[in-house]
This record gives sequence, structure tokens and C-alpha cells, in this order.
Amino acid sequence: MRELAVKPPYRAGAQERRRRADALRRHRADARTQSLAEAGEVAYLREQLRVAARLTQMLAERNDVGEMARLVVDELHETFAFYLAAIQRLDGDVLRLVAARGPLAEVMTEFLLTEQPLTDGVNGRVARTGASALVPDTRADPDYIVRDPQTDPRSELAVAILVDGTVWGVLNIEASEPGALGEPDAVLVESVAASLGVAIHRASLVADLEGAFTTTLAALTSTVEAKDDYTACHGEDVAGLAERVALRMSLCSADVRDVRYAAMLHDIGKIAVPSEILLKPGPLNDEEWTAMRRHSAVGGELVGRIDAFAHLAPVVRACHERWDGDGYPDGLAGDEIPLAARIIAVCDTYDAIVTDRPYRPGRAREEAYAELCRVAGAQLDARLVDVVIAELRAD
Repeated sequence: MRELAVKPPYRAGAQERRRRADALRRHRADARTQSLAEAGEVAYLREQLRVAARLTQMLAERNDVGEMARLVVDELHETFAFYLAAIQRLDGDVLRLVAARGPLAEVMTEFLLTEQPLTDGVNGRVARTGASALVPDTRADPDYIVRDPQTDPRSELAVAILVDGTVWGVLNIEASEPGALGEPDAVLVESVAASLGVAIHRASLVADLEGAFTTTLAALTSTVEAKDDYTACHGEDVAGLAERVALRMSLCSADVRDVRYAAMLHDIGKIAVPSEILLKPGPLNDEEWTAMRRHSAVGGELVGRIDAFAHLAPVVRACHERWDGDGYPDGLAGDEIPLAARIIAVCDTYDAIVTDRPYRPGRAREEAYAELCRVAGAQLDARLVDVVIAELRAD
């Protein structure tokens, strides 16, 4: 992908040219490249198939496009020791670098700061036409832009990344010797580019869906906010902390998202609680507590009626269960309580302690930590209390 243009033209000094030449020599002697060549064509093809399958699976587990791009170039470089593996994204009438790996990326520091007009270079041609370009000798391709004969790649393969039928960008690999890339490499890179395009499309659909989820959540929580300002703000604060705790616990992205959504919804059932109870400036009597405690079951029922959030209904219902089984509405105990609900319960308790309420002022952080520790193992999961306090102290 040496066709990227920099204006004014970059001119490397003697020391820089020597550094690049050394990198090129190291690449030519790369043990992985030699071992793959010695293993034979069949073994090489098998390795290509394994990489394509592995990347397809890993891409399916991710939603961040930058992370996907880095994953692809890292895997291609680490397995096949390409001189350069890079991904550019189409942005208007230019291609912008998203990720790159290989000796060329390491020595060409200005490479990371460049953009390429669609009118220039092999990659520009691929982005314009959508057709792959296998270049056995870069010096013979009229679109290739020569930059530094000492370190320029001598063969190149560029493949369009299509997202929902439209060119999204270009996946490019390069080798230091002419004729080093062939049809098997084209099959590999086209397969990986296709998997990447599907993953990017899926990620965009997920982002759209999450946007719709957020809109629905905002509408639901605004209903509660109309009755109780504290409950609405409390839900956002609990959701933010619960999400951080889920990330600290290394839960998968889907579980982290569910923890956040459930936390935002955990008090939605309070729309069925009379305002005079919600806003009472003193302790509740037994009858009022009975009415208040119904909100968990009501919340679970409400959430269960919304297709997008139905899987969160058991979590919302269980957010006020206790580790020792004395909670409500179902008297669940220990690991019977969904993990997300146990996380939310600790975060909910902390936020309730430190926040001003109609009947008392909020308490200091250290006091809240002490109270969480006091009820750990009875009201709350002791292990999660430790995790929440660790996350709060790290803030």
C-alpha cells in the first residue's frame, strides 16, 4: 500500500533509509515465512483455511470496527509474516488508514498520518471499482506510486471490503519480493475481507438496534421520572456503576450490555407505586412497604412484555432479592439470584447510601463502603461487594 501520498513529499535521510533497509533484510529472513515455504503448498493452504475460519469466528464476537480491523491485520501478519497488512476505510473521496501491521508499518512512521485520494494508487483503483488487484510486480503497475526503492514492496494484493454491497474500504497485503503473492493469497484475503464486511454490517445493525433500545429505555424511565426525580437519576447512576463492575469482571459484551439495561430498568415498577409513598419524607409503615415491594414484580412483568427486553425480566424482578433469601418478591438465595441482579443490588445499595433522600442526607463514600461490608454475605453477595468497592476506589 505504498501508494499513499504525502504532501509535501517525504524524503528520508540516510539514517532512515538504512533503518528501513535493515527492516527489509530482517523481513526477508523471517523464520515464519521460511517455515511456511518449507512446509509446502498444501500445508500453506491448510494454514490459510484455518486462519480464515478463525478470523470469521473471532469477528463474529466483536462489535467495535477498529478492534476488528486490528484483529485482522494482526492475525495476517503474525501467521504469514506479510511485509505489510493494512486496512483503509473509505471516507468520502479518500481512503484513511484504520490499522496496519508489519515491518513496513513499523519503519514508515509518516505512513500512519497519511490519507489516499481515490484517484491515486492501486488501493484507490480497488476502492473505485470494487475489483481485487493482484500485483505480481509493483514496478510494472502503472497505478503504483514508487516511494523508496530500498524498502518499497515488490508485490501487492488489494481487496475491496464490501458492507451491504457497498465498498467500505480496502484490505491490503504486501510482500518484499516480486511474485511472492499468488492466487491462494487472493482467495485467503478475499475470504477474510468478506467476513470482515459481514461483521461490520452486523455491528452497524447492532448499533442501530441499541439506539432503538436506548430510545425505548429513555421513554420508559421518563415515565418514572415524572413521578420521582430521584428514581430516574438513581437508575442512570446505578447503570453506569453496574456497567463498570461488569467490565471489571470481564463479562462478555452482551452480558455487560444486559447488566446496564437491567440496571436502568430495575425500578421501572415504581410507576405502579403511589407518589405519596415514593415521596414520603419519613419511614414507611408496613402497608406502605408492602406497596413499595410490589414494584419488583410489577417491573419484571412490564419488562417481560417488551420483546427487546423480555430476557431481562427475571433480572429486573430479582434486583431486590437478598443473598440470605430474605429478599423479595420470590425469596431467592445465593446463586439462585441472577448474577446481573446481584451486581445491580450492590450498586443500588451503594448509590442509595450516598445519595440524598427525602428523609435523610446522603452519607460519605467510606461510610458507604463500611455499610456494604457490614451486610456482605447476608443482604449482598460478599464477592461482588469486594468488586464494587475495588471499582469505586479505582475511580
